[in-house]
Amino acid sequence: MRTILFIVGCLLLSLQPMAQQYQVNWGDMLKMKKGTMDMDIVTADNTGVYFAEGSLRMKSYFVIGAAYGTAYKLIKFDRNFEEVYEKDYKRELKGLEFHSFQPLGNEIFLFATDYIKKERVFKVYASKVDKNTGDLSGNMLEIGSYTLESKRDDYDLSVAPAQNGQYFLLVTDISASDRNNLDIVLLDKNLKIKQHASIDLQYPKNTYSLEDVKYTANNKIVVLGKEFDEVPVGKRKRARLVFKKYAMAIYNAKGKKEKDVVVESDDKYTLGGKLMELKSGELLLAGFYSNTSNKEDLNGFFLSKLNTEVGALTLASFKPLDASMLGANYTEDEADEDDETRDSKRSSKKARDDDEENEFPNSYIIKSVDFNPADNSYLITAEISKYTYYTYTTSEYNASTRSWRTTTYHVHRFENKDILVVNADERGQIKWINDIPKNQLEEIRTSNSGVGGGIRFYSDYSGYFAKGGGMPYYSSFAQLIHNNRLILVFNDHSKNNTLAGYGDKVKRIFNFRKNSNTWGVSIDIPTGKMTRRTISTNDEETILMPRHAMVVKNEVFLPSWRIRALARTKLKMAKITVK
Repeated sequence: MRTILFIVGCLLLSLQPMAQQYQVNWGDMLKMKKGTMDMDIVTADNTGVYFAEGSLRMKSYFVIGAAYGTAYKLIKFDRNFEEVYEKDYKRELKGLEFHSFQPLGNEIFLFATDYIKKERVFKVYASKVDKNTGDLSGNMLEIGSYTLESKRDDYDLSVAPAQNGQYFLLVTDISASDRNNLDIVLLDKNLKIKQHASIDLQYPKNTYSLEDVKYTANNKIVVLGKEFDEVPVGKRKRARLVFKKYAMAIYNAKGKKEKDVVVESDDKYTLGGKLMELKSGELLLAGFYSNTSNKEDLNGFFLSKLNTEVGALTLASFKPLDASMLGANYTEDEADEDDETRDSKRSSKKARDDDEENEFPNSYIIKSVDFNPADNSYLITAEISKYTYYTYTTSEYNASTRSWRTTTYHVHRFENKDILVVNADERGQIKWINDIPKNQLEEIRTSNSGVGGGIRFYSDYSGYFAKGGGMPYYSSFAQLIHNNRLILVFNDHSKNNTLAGYGDKVKRIFNFRKNSNTWGVSIDIPTGKMTRRTISTNDEETILMPRHAMVVKNEVFLPSWRIRALARTKLKMAKITVK
C-alpha cells in the first residue's frame, strides 16, 4: 500500500511543473496629479518600465466654464517599481498637440502635431527620447506639412511599426469634405523619410472607413477599408452608416493604384478584417465571414494569403463558427450591485428608451497576432467588443438662489466579451480555434454643469485613426507566449472559477472593485488544451489593468489604478512572472 501511495505521490509531483504558475510583485502606491484621465505603458526593457500619464489641463477659463486640454508626461520605473524620473514636456511641446509615444527597436520617440488654422496647414513633428533621462535628443523635427482646402477639412495621424519593426509607417488623413485622401510616409529610426506617397481613395467622405494600411517589403501599399450606406434609424430618423462591404486595393510607392483586390467569394462574405504581416514579409488577411450576402450572421473565421504582385488573395483557409453561442450566454449577480452600478443601469436604460445612444456594432475585433518560434505558427486573438456613448441630463432646484442647476453626464460604455484564439501554421492554414467565454461591462462617466465649470471628456473608439486612450480601464485582456503556451490574462467575475467552454453561461462582471479576480488561461499551442488559474484578487484599491500590460519575455508589467477626474488618481505598478 505504501508503495502504491509513493508511486501516486511521485506522479503528482511530476505533473506539478506542467501546471502554469504565476507570481505577482507589487510596487508602492503613488498619488498622481489631479485630473489624471489617461495612461499607457509605452515599453519596457531590462532597466525598467516606461509609463505615459495624461492629465486634464485647463487651457482657458470663462465665467460660465473652462476649456481643457490634455498634458502628457513620461515616467520611468526601475524593475523594482521605484521611480527613476518623471518628465514633463510642457516646454518642448509649447504650441503643439501631443500625439503619442512610440517605441521602435530599443528607442522611444515622441510625436506631436500642429494645426495653423489661419493658414489651413497641418504639421507633424517627432523627436527621439533619451531613455536614461526622458529628455528629447534634439528639437522637435518637422516630418510632414499639409495644406488643407478649408478650415473645416479633416486631419488625423496614425503611427505604427512597419516591415517587422524596421520603420515607422505614418498615415495622415488629409481628407476634404467630399473625398478621402491619405498621405503615406515610411520613416526610419533616424526620422529620415524613406518613402512618401499621396493617395486619393476616390470614395465619398461619408461612405468609407479606413481599416488597415500596410507597407510591404516590395514597396507596395495595401489599403483595406469598409464601404457604407447611409440609412435613417431610430425614432428621430437619424442617419447611421450601415456596413456594405470590405474593399482592398494595392498601390505602388508613388501612390498610384495598381489593383483592386476581390475580398469576397461567391459564398463567403467578409464581416471583419485585419492585415497580418508574417516574419517572411508576406501579408495575410484575417477575419470573419458570413454565408449570406446580407451579412447578418457570423458563420466562421478565415485566413487568406495576399499576393501583392498579382493583386489577389490565394490559399484561403476557413473554419466554421456558431456565432449564436458566442457572447450571449451570461447572468448577472445581484450581490455585485451598489448605488453606483444601479445608477449606471438606470441611466443606460433611459438613454436607450430616449434613442440617445450612439452605438458601434457588436463585432469581433482582432487585437493581436503573435509568432510562436517553437513551431513557426501564429496565434491570432480576437475579442467581441462593443462601444456605446450616451448622455443624460439631471436638474436640481436651489431654493436660496431660486435657480435650477442642470448637469449633463457623458457616459462611455464598453462591453468586452468572448476571446477567440486562432492557431495557424506558417503557410496560413488554420490548425485549431478556441473560444474563452467572458462578459465584461464597464462605464466611465464625466459631467459638465450649467452653472460653473465641468469636465466633458471625449475619446474616439472607431476607425483606423481611433485614439481611445486609457478607456476601458479594467476590461479586455493581455497575452504572451511562453514555453510553447499562449497565456491570456484578464479580469473576470470571482464566481467564474471553472474553465468555461464554447457557449457556456458565465457571470457578467461590471463591479470590478467588488467581485473580480485577475485570471490566467494557459493554452497548450500544439493541442489547444486549456487550463485556468487565479493570478490575483482585485479590491477597492487595486484592480489590475491587463489591456495596458507590457510583456517582456515571461514577465507582464501592468498598472493598477483608481481614476479620480477631480482628485488625485492612485497608481500601483505590478509584475506578473509566468513560470
